[in-house]
Formats: sequence, structure tokens, C-alpha cells
Amino acid sequence: MTLRPLVASTLLAILCVLSGCIGGSADVNVVRAQDRLQAPHRVDHAPFDRLLSTVVNAEGYVDYARLATEADSTLAPYLQQLAETDPSNLARDARLAFWINAYNAYTLKLIVDHYPVESINDIKPGAGPSIPKVNSPFQLDVGAVADTVHTLDDIEHGIIRERFDEPRIHFALVCAAVSCPRLRREAYTGGNLDAQLDDQARRFLHDTDKNVVPAGASRIRLSRIFKWFDEDFGGSAESTQRFIAPYFDGAVRRTLEQGGYDVSFRTYNWSLNDQGTGTADR
Repeated sequence: MTLRPLVASTLLAILCVLSGCIGGSADVNVVRAQDRLQAPHRVDHAPFDRLLSTVVNAEGYVDYARLATEADSTLAPYLQQLAETDPSNLARDARLAFWINAYNAYTLKLIVDHYPVESINDIKPGAGPSIPKVNSPFQLDVGAVADTVHTLDDIEHGIIRERFDEPRIHFALVCAAVSCPRLRREAYTGGNLDAQLDDQARRFLHDTDKNVVPAGASRIRLSRIFKWFDEDFGGSAESTQRFIAPYFDGAVRRTLEQGGYDVSFRTYNWSLNDQGTGTADR
């Protein structure tokens, strides 16, 4: 009986040699690569958190000139981590935070790669003028996330909007334009996501450069985001008002809950959200 462990270990060693465990460096590298991709617990948004706190100001504008000088040492390693991480086994909020961060980080990279530009729409995917949301920079391959190369449209529409029923993402995804929501000075995390999205929604809705609620006795003026993605907010002016109602108080909230305002949409300012630029068109 005392010989059985020795026999078992000897057989195991022989099988290992026959299967290429010893000297099979290529196989080991494959296993290591798979381990990296299958290690969701290693997601660390702290580097992106530190970067955002450095280059984004209180108004959500970005110091792109500074970011351009530090992108290789700060942004690139974080993007490499996103490329090597499979978020599929993370909890729901952690997965959503992962993809929101990926969108915002790759938007920063896209701007830095072409900086200086006056607008993200100056980055043309091909010949001819760039048309927002049609023939646009949002259709350019920006880089790998979870071992797959994506465009910004892939991340926003094919993953986030497709897999997560969460309209508040429209207050968190920042496409480098003045009329976008403010870029947060911290990364999104699973544990804080609900509070972060609620804070983003409240800040965005009360930013009078983006929304005016109310705009007179009987009307409101909303960001064009609510027009572009009306189905995410219920598909009608009334449902959109009911969605935003909890972020207001008193008589305004009651009127919104009843869908009682006439709704118009503001012009979208695609100027770059670079520090020192102006505010959105009123």
C-alpha cells in the first residue's frame, strides 16, 4: 500500500512527458494566454481611475495635450489589460462598468491618436466628409477588448445596449463632444455603479448647457441624446418625461410624471471636450 503513491506519481510523470508537458513551451504559452484571458478577477480599473483624476477637470473636460504625452505610460497599459480580460464571468454591474470604461478609454485613445482635432468627427474613416453616427469615426476599429477588436459602435450598440437594459449608460458614455455628458473623474466599478450612474444622470439633466427643465411654463428642452435613443427611454415624449422625473422635485417632478411638458431637442455641439473650449449651443 505504501508503494501506490510512488507508482501513481511515476505514471503521472510518464504521461506528462508523452503529452508534451516537459519541453512543450508553446503549449505552456497557450495555457498562459488563456489564463490571462480567463482571469476576470484581475480586472483593475485603478490605473484608469488615476488617469482620469489627472487629465479631467471638474467640468468633465480633458487635457488632451497632457494625455498625449502620457498615453504610452498610462493609457496603453490599461487598454492592454482590457484586451487580455474576459469579463463574462463577472457580476452584472462589474461587466457593465468594464464595458463603459472600455468605451470611454478607447474614445480617449482615438482622440489622442489624431490630436490635435477640433471634433471627433474630423477623424474620418475613409474618403469624404464624416457624418455623425453614419459614416463616422464610431465605425473605426479602435482596439481589442476581451481579445476581440471593436469599434466604438460595437461597444455601445452591439454590447452595452444589446446586453444591458440600462438607459442611464447614455449619461456615462462620453464621445469626446461638448454636448456629451461630463467625463467622470473616476473609473466605473461594479460596487459603485448604481450610485455613479444615478449621479451622472442627475448632473447631466441639471446641466443647463445640455437640458433645460423647465424651459418656460409648459415646455422642456432636452439633449438630442433623448431623441436619438428614444426607444431606450420608452419610445415617446411622455415616457421620457416619466424616466427623468425622479431627478427633479416639486411641481416640475409632478408635471414630468404626467408627461405634461412639450418637448424640444437642442442642437448637439460636436466640438471637442478639450479644456479651454466653450460650452454647448443653447
